Amino acid sequence: MDDEEGIHRALERTLRREPLELLHAYDAGEAEAILRQRPVHAVICDHYMPGTPGLEFLLHLRRTRPEVVAILLTAQADLQMVITAMNEGHLHRFFTKPWDGNELRGALRELLRLPGGDVVEAADRERAREEQLVRSMAPQRDADGAWIIDPPAGG
Repeated sequence: MDDEEGIHRALERTLRREPLELLHAYDAGEAEAILRQRPVHAVICDHYMPGTPGLEFLLHLRRTRPEVVAILLTAQADLQMVITAMNEGHLHRFFTKPWDGNELRGALRELLRLPGGDVVEAADRERAREEQLVRSMAPQRDADGAWIIDPPAGG
């Protein structure tokens, strides 16, 4: 649940290869309507929402549907508030925006006990290593946009 369309699209990209059906809500009222109509196994919710704050909604969710996984997203984390909620068992996880896609996918796989999580996680780690290698080999530019060419080693 988030009031920003961009966050919905980013979550779609992050989770597109997961065996999940994503349902979108833009506020607590829409989320409650979805929860009444369909079985839901996890809710990912932004804290800073119009109307009901995300943490308040997730606290309500945990009281009324304790079986649902509750994950909080926030760009402006009040760490003490989040730590207290985690310690009291009101949240399963929290992520700051921008989130790490591998961590979010891994947390959902673990919390929802999705099959094949180890294989997919290994593939994600390998893909991340490859992306890092490609970035490290890419030519660098200075502040003016000129290419940086290092002299050969030993010269």
